[in-house]
Amino acid sequence: MTWWRRQRRALIALAIAAVAMLGATVWLDVLPSIRPTDRVIEAESSVDIAGQTLTLGPAEWGEFETPEGSQTLSVRLSSTGGSAADRCGQITLTETDSDRSWLSSREDLDVSYDEGESSCIAEPASYRILLTFLLPDDADGPFLLDIEGSDDDLARFRIDP
Repeated sequence: MTWWRRQRRALIALAIAAVAMLGATVWLDVLPSIRPTDRVIEAESSVDIAGQTLTLGPAEWGEFETPEGSQTLSVRLSSTGGSAADRCGQITLTETDSDRSWLSSREDLDVSYDEGESSCIAEPASYRILLTFLLPDDADGPFLLDIEGSDDDLARFRIDP
């Protein structure tokens, strides 16, 4: 029996794993980065997105306990809700000077949900949103807070804590 015949199961498994890895990389990394947004809405204090009006509240440093070498930045938003309210997509915080970006770490830091929602929701009544970002100590801003809407809109707030 030749080497190729003895190793065929392992080679087939290796080929399937390589295709799966390539597919996952394209799905998770490439497609989100090339997805065009129809429009970026630069906002000073409030913006209409996903069928609701989001209003930027205060941003606070160090509100929650963190591991050594890191700090938190908490951003509060309020929403008017509405009959056409829809869920928002991903919310990211990007440092303007270095293009480093972070996702909300609220669940990882075990921050209570009594403070408000962790993202936009489809809710007819008004509600509050608490975003908590875990940042390295050397991140000091200014930042851009990007909120993906339901129709490829992107709301952008400038945060300079």
